[in-house]
Amino acid sequence: MYRSVLLALTVILTGCVSTYPIPEQGVDFTLDRCTPFLNCVSSESVVFLYKIDSIALVEKLTPANWQKIQDAALTIQGATLKETRFGYLDMVCKSSVIGFPDYFEVLVEPDQRSLAVRSQSLLGLYDMGVNRNRVETFRKILQKQGIAKVVKAAASL
Repeated sequence: MYRSVLLALTVILTGCVSTYPIPEQGVDFTLDRCTPFLNCVSSESVVFLYKIDSIALVEKLTPANWQKIQDAALTIQGATLKETRFGYLDMVCKSSVIGFPDYFEVLVEPDQRSLAVRSQSLLGLYDMGVNRNRVETFRKILQKQGIAKVVKAAASL
């Protein structure tokens, strides 16, 4: 009984925090959607609460602009690289006050002209919009550097 409660509590507090399984090489996979907690955003999600737009690139991904994308990601507050390879970036971003870790992933989409993104808190059921803000900050950095383009939202009826 105690073990079941502990397992349930662990799942509630941590949820699924990273895209698995990640191949050791290449970019032929997708990022995970989000767990049913309000502590995640993903461009792969189909649920509006967790959905965030992918990042449209000005030009097709090249090694030169990939390096700029990595450098831009490292300017995010508390960011450190966990894993990187051409077209995939896995980072941990720690909050400035308490140092809670959040996971941030970037994956080039098959068209090589956009980036899928995912950001999720390791702890807690609700992130108070931190992950959405992180992705939007990253998007704005890339737009300011001329790497990503502004995509106008479709007019709603």
